[in-house]
Amino acid sequence: MGGELAQRAGAVKHSDRWVRAGALAGALTALLLGFFALVRPWYSSWGADAALGRAYLPGDTLLWQGAPRETRAIAIRAPAAAVWPWVAQIGQDRGGFYSYEILENLVGSEMRNLDYLVPALQRWQVGDKLWMFPPRKLGGVGQAPLAIYEPGHALVFYTRRTGTGLDDPPDGTWAFVVEPVDPATCRLVMRARARGSLGLLGAAFNRGIFEPVHFAMERKMMEGIKARAEGRHFSKAADDAQVVLWIVTFVGLVTSAVLVLIGRRWRQRTITFVGAGALFQLLTLVQPSLFIGIPLVIILSLAIWAPLLDRRLPARGSPGR
Repeated sequence: MGGELAQRAGAVKHSDRWVRAGALAGALTALLLGFFALVRPWYSSWGADAALGRAYLPGDTLLWQGAPRETRAIAIRAPAAAVWPWVAQIGQDRGGFYSYEILENLVGSEMRNLDYLVPALQRWQVGDKLWMFPPRKLGGVGQAPLAIYEPGHALVFYTRRTGTGLDDPPDGTWAFVVEPVDPATCRLVMRARARGSLGLLGAAFNRGIFEPVHFAMERKMMEGIKARAEGRHFSKAADDAQVVLWIVTFVGLVTSAVLVLIGRRWRQRTITFVGAGALFQLLTLVQPSLFIGIPLVIILSLAIWAPLLDRRLPARGSPGR
């Protein structure tokens, strides 16, 4: 009799594991569906209207016609002539990329973002390299050669997919275009074009990992150029704090997933998993101010960790250990 009860209990426990795993899979599926249906289309054309997305830009005739492309734009309250020098000195061996320096250096880029202009760093010729890593690293593949140079207007670079060598032909372009709007304002337009056929795994990596990471860094770069050209103060400490919030949220996402699988209030943990996933997308892609991000991360952290602490505290009136 005892053996039969134990066997039934084991079967129920095994079934419960599958229920928890199914709940986690369903939550992850919901996050992915929301990402691909809503978030990806938004960041693929961030700041750009449909007319700009269709408009011809320098570099569009390179390599092939009809390639998939992303177009992003940001308005800058400064003349085009004041914005161009910041664009022209971009690069690891020049003025940096004006993005999240802490993240770039975590992967070994040895980046230093300048907040001043150096005319000597703004000179280009077709064939010059846009370095993203020091030339001595990665076998020298961390670069993109300049394909089109229109002084004061456009820099267009050839790009290659991850894993391709310097002997392989380029399979994409990356354009930086400064367009005047009126004598006092302009817009910075970024356009990326890349070959579409990557295979199933390549497409999954590109759309699910590379694209959002690239957007998060590119958006910060565009906002960094805008802030410098407009003469506004920007804080490296605030940028680093943003990255810390990303890390804390990602840890919360993973922790919630583990707690669902081991059965610690798994229904509640499924909700916090979805919340952490949505918040991670908000913080990395929308990039709200710290005044918004910090309270949201505190609320998420309390939702995840407070129940765990509560379980470890002795009940009121009972002797502590």
